[in-house]
Formats: sequence, structure tokens, C-alpha cells
Amino acid sequence: MKLESEKIDMATIAKMLDVSKTTVHYAIRNTGRLSAETRKRVLKAVETIGYRPDGLARSFRRGRTDTLGVVVATLTNSIHAHLLEGVETVAQQYRHAILVACSHGQSKTERDLVDVFLEKGVDGVIVVPSDPAHNRAFYEGLMQKGTRLVFVDREIPDLKTEIVSTDHEKGGYLEAEHLISTGRKEIVCVATRSPEHRSSSVRDRLRGIERSLREAGLRPPTVLGTDPPDFTVHEHYGYKVMSDYLKNNAGQFDAVCAAHDGLAFGVIRALTEAGLRVPKDVAVVGFDDQDPSAYFQPPLTTVRQPMREIGMEAARLLFRRLNEPGMALTRQRIVLEPTLVVRESSGAPKAR
Repeated sequence: MKLESEKIDMATIAKMLDVSKTTVHYAIRNTGRLSAETRKRVLKAVETIGYRPDGLARSFRRGRTDTLGVVVATLTNSIHAHLLEGVETVAQQYRHAILVACSHGQSKTERDLVDVFLEKGVDGVIVVPSDPAHNRAFYEGLMQKGTRLVFVDREIPDLKTEIVSTDHEKGGYLEAEHLISTGRKEIVCVATRSPEHRSSSVRDRLRGIERSLREAGLRPPTVLGTDPPDFTVHEHYGYKVMSDYLKNNAGQFDAVCAAHDGLAFGVIRALTEAGLRVPKDVAVVGFDDQDPSAYFQPPLTTVRQPMREIGMEAARLLFRRLNEPGMALTRQRIVLEPTLVVRESSGAPKAR
């Protein structure tokens, strides 16, 4: 059965089988009232010919492409992999595919990637924003045009858009509360970026740490960190920041709160090279519960974000927008609970 010189479409198959085009459509889409014999006959012809529906033409007719765009900051840590798993799980339920890109924490790159996705006609965009202020006007313009947009993990303050995140301030509070309960009193925090460029998530974590210390009658933490060079991985940056601090006559401290697990890995290496024992001399805690955290040496105490669930909630919000286009624009915020995972790096007993 060769139709090489013809355009193979539903009309061609219908003519070949002497049935209506609607019958072919119903058989392929598994809809409509067709006898089992007719459906089987059509599908056998479709398989033999190798016909594939014209998805692009269908997209034009429906005004949708059945794709979502997702912009994350990096693909080098496991939390964004779990985020993408969550988004994809829900997208598949709605027969959508996802397009993924990485901003590397650069505001301009993030903006360019969102533009590329929209040019490709994605039905909506999920973004982990890189900066709390730089792209505000850009996103305001998109929202005025009706772009379906959901932020994840971080936000641009006062921008009326939807966001799904962990309760970062509570997570920071849990870290410091745990350290205080083990007798630690002088805490150093290691964060990426200078204060004006820190993401909302890191700002909230630091705020939670400060609140816990204040309630315990202890001094505020010393906060280390500035804007790193482009594409600097967290592990290297944490190592450098702590190494420099130790070389420059650091004050007395007995604990470190790292804003991300990768920073904590680098911090532990720097402390060890300086002859300090973790956790006997200095306790270290991270944030995120990346996959290597349980297998690092010593295993890292950290705050777990339910990233897969966050990704699923973000996708559900986006599809709600798609399915209810007349819904009033709101600033819906979904906040999931963090969990403190206690391991040996903070002085916890060895797990059996």
C-alpha cells in the first residue's frame, strides 16, 4: 500500500477505506461512536501507511501548541530535576510536553528564554526568577498581554502573579533553632549574591535564621557572600567564601548555615582543610536536601523542599489558567511546608 506521490492525510485514508473523514478522526482520537471492527480497520490502515496527524495544523486551529516552557536557574543540582519531574507529571496528564531552558541566574538570559518560548507559541511559562527586581517591567508587560505565567521557588515582590514555593523563612528558622538546641551560639551564614540581588527565597531564609537567634537572645548571624562570577557552581563558591573568611582572621563561630546544599559542601571542605572538625568544632547545615546530601561526609543536615510537589502545583495553576481564560488576574500564592532533615554535620548522632 504505497501513497508516496500523494499527501497522506485523513481525507486520503478516508477515500482509500471508503469511509468519512470524521470516521478516521474518531478512530485516531478514540472518540465518537464507531464499531470495534471499523475502528480496528482504520487504525490498521493508519499503522500500515505510517500516518501521523499534523500537530502544527491542529495547534493553529485550536490556538494551542500543547507545550509549556520552563525556565530554571541551573540544571546542575537535583532540586530542579525534581521540580521538572513534578511539572512533567501534570503536563502529561493534560497531554502536554515541556520545553526546558536554563538562565544560569542571569536576568537577561532569563528574559530572552521566555521570549523564545513565547515565540514558539507555548501555552504558558513556569519560571524560577533569577533576580528580585530586574525583570519586573518585562513580566508586567507579559501579564498585561494575558501570558499565562507562574513563578516557582522565588518571586518578584509586589508583582501580581501566581507563585508556588516552600516557606523559606520557616526553613531558615528551623535550621537556627536546631543549631541553638545543640548549644551553638555564633552562627555564620553563607549566601550567594550581594544583598540587593539576593533572591526572595534566600532573603526569607536569612530572615528566619535572624528571627530564631533574636528570640533566643543571641547576636544576629554574620552573613558572607557577594555576586559570584558567571556560572560559578555553588560548591566552588562556598569553598572560596569560607576559605577567604578563615584566611582573613575570622571571628569566633561554631556553626554555618549555608543558603544551598552546594554551598555547604564547599564550606565543609574549606573548614576541613583549615584543620577544623565538622561537626565537633563547627556544625554545618544546608538547605534543599539535594540528592548527594545524605551521602556526603559527614552526611549533611539540611532543610528539605518538596520540589516535585511544588512543580506539580505550579503546573496545575498554569492549566487552571488555560482552562479558565476569563479568570480574574490574582496573586495566588501556594506555600508548602519545609522539613528539617537532621544528619551528622550538625552534631546529630550517627544514624543506624
